[in-house]
Parts: sequence; C-alpha cells; structure tokens
Amino acid sequence: MLISDGLGDRPIPEFGGKTPLEYAHKPTIDALCAQGCAGLVHPYQAGARCGTDWGHLCLFGYNPEQYYTGRGSIEAASAGIVLREGDVAFRGNFATVDEGLTVIDRRAGRISEPEDILLLLSCIDGMEIDGCKFIVKPLTEHRLALVMRGRDLYGEIKDTDPGTAQEGAVVKNPVIGCSGQERRTAELLWKFLQETHKCWQNHPVNNARIQKGLLPANFILTRGSGVAMVLPPFQTKFPGVKVACVAGDATIIGISQMCGFDGYTQQDFTGSFETNYLGKAALAQKLLEDYDLVIVHVKATDLCGHDNLPDKKASVVEEIDKMFKYWVNNTDPNSTYFVMTADHSTPCRFREHSADPVPTFFYGPDVRTDSVAFYGERSCALGILNNYTGAQLMATIMDYLGFAEKYGA
Repeated sequence: MLISDGLGDRPIPEFGGKTPLEYAHKPTIDALCAQGCAGLVHPYQAGARCGTDWGHLCLFGYNPEQYYTGRGSIEAASAGIVLREGDVAFRGNFATVDEGLTVIDRRAGRISEPEDILLLLSCIDGMEIDGCKFIVKPLTEHRLALVMRGRDLYGEIKDTDPGTAQEGAVVKNPVIGCSGQERRTAELLWKFLQETHKCWQNHPVNNARIQKGLLPANFILTRGSGVAMVLPPFQTKFPGVKVACVAGDATIIGISQMCGFDGYTQQDFTGSFETNYLGKAALAQKLLEDYDLVIVHVKATDLCGHDNLPDKKASVVEEIDKMFKYWVNNTDPNSTYFVMTADHSTPCRFREHSADPVPTFFYGPDVRTDSVAFYGERSCALGILNNYTGAQLMATIMDYLGFAEKYGA
C-alpha cells in the first residue's frame, strides 16, 4: 500500500487542464488501476480537510475523533519523547523571521543538515523558565517536537505559526486573547520562543548559513498543541495481522508505531524531494516475506503542492511508477495486492491541504474490476471505491487479506 502524501490536485492550465497525476507518464500504475478497482476516497469524510496526522490515522483504520489530542502528541512520540501526564506538546518548525518577528520563511529554507540542527537545538533543549522545562528534539528536516514539562500547564494553546503560504505575516503571540488556566502556559511558551530567538540570532550555525547565502534558522513556529494520546493497537480490530511501515518522515513512522505497526527507515529515506525511491521499494519487497501488509510512504508530492511545483509533482509520480514496476517484476501477481492512495489532497495552486477526495486504486488477483481505464482524479470518480472513507478502504484491504471478522452469526 503506497501512500503518496498530498497526491490529489486540481487542474493546471499549463498542463492543458490536467492535474499533475493525470499529466504524469505512469504506465505501470495506469495498468494496475485498469486491471483493478478505483475511486475517489475521502480520507475522513466528504468536505473535510485533513492534516497529515488525521489523514493517516484514517487510512490506518481509526476514527481520530475518538482519540486525537493534537498534532503535538504525535510529533513527541515520533521524536521518541514519552509524554507524562501534564505535559504539553507542540509541532514545531525551524523558521526565519526578521527583527519585528515577521515571517520570512516558515521552514528556514528547508534546513536539513543534521549537524546544524543538533547544534541549534543543543543550546535550548532542557531550558527551564519559571519551573517549566522545555524539551526540544529534531524530526525530519525543518520539523521538530517541543514539549513543555512542569506544573499546572494547559494543553490547548493557540498556534504561533501564521500558517502555510503566510510569509510576510507576523508571528502570532499565543498570549493575546488568553485568560484563565491557559494564560500562564502561553506566557511560558512565548518567553521560551523569545529566548530561543535571542540564542539563535548570532549562533555560529546561522552566521555560517548567512555567509553561504542560506536563510538562518532563528525562530521556532509552534502549532498543534496537545497532550498524550493513546491508540488501541490495530491488531485489536484485526487480530493476527502483521503490518510494517516504510517511510522517511519521522512523523509517519511515529504514527505507525502508535498504531502497533513496525516502522522501518534508512538514512537515504528522506521526507523530502530527494529520497531513495527504489530503496524503499526493495525494502518493502523484502518485508513482504514477514508481513501481511507493507505500507510505503512518499512525502514529496505533498511538498510539491505546498510549494506550487506541478512539474515536480508529476515527476515524483513518475518515480513512484518505477516503484510499482519494481514490485510487479519481483512479486507473484497471483498472490499480491497493490494499493495506491493519499492522506489528503494538496493542490499546487492552493498550496494547502484541501477537502478534495483522493484518487485510489486497488489491484489484486480476485479484486472486482470496474471501468476505470487509468489513474487520475477524474477517471477514478467512475470506480467501485468512489466515496469510500480511508478507514473503509483499510477495512476492505483487511477483508481481502482474510483478517476481517464477520458481523452477526
């Protein structure tokens, strides 16, 4: 099961009105789609815009409404931080701001050098302010996890991040509009972010980046505050099934492990444009010897959407096609199922997640076929899986694999 993050898109004028997926040359994917069934799947429900965390929980068979406590809790788990009762966790970005805290770049030029990131974090990780300890750990590239640990903290704090594609906006002060129990937590967070900004302004790493013509990482933008989240293991609903997840994005590995899956990654499996596509394919192929379902995650399609890069998005799809060609050439087609879907749509012109349903196909030796001839947003609308939810798609996969239990006698 390949999840192409943010795959769904909208018509691109330069492509003659086609989407990047429709425009891409992907013969293997199109052939599998034509020989199986397809549809436009709503990861959560029709009309709902999903974050990566929410969308993946849905695809993994969960209803996030029952368990979700904020993106921060997932990021903390992904960074290896075990949350305690009373902790408050955030998703964070390295960012570039000016002296007035106007955001120049929400990702600090997509900083990705591990040594630089660790040096920057080493001077703030463990900082204490008024009895509150701040734990900061790296995730994938510009992403990080931030945890506040202390007494009388409140778990729902406003985002300081002005939002995707909002460069030129001022960092949001989380204290504004706060009252009651949340105000002290927001004040502590704001003090910490200001101290971080002071610490990083003339940090050797940033001085070196500026000399190289790179953007400095001089601030942390926070969002998605949350407290500890506990999920029932996937095997609770589907006893006996063994699931592995291959990804370069630490968040996806973290979510999969929270669900009870085994996570696998390598140094060249990145959550960026450059990743070892065929390396992921080869590892997934090997894991099929020991697992019933192997989930493979590709992040780059989502990045292309956020950065309005339709040509690049089409080229990433073509790399994914090579992965499917590898699998087709190295598996028994009479005993293997192939699925491709997405956790949400990220249209290039919109530069943000949208509620557009995601194109999905399901191929296998005994899968019902439909009239869908190739893999694209409009063609998939004619398929059997049309209007399924992400959780329903996973339940269908489990049924074909023989792990779904029958309702009633």
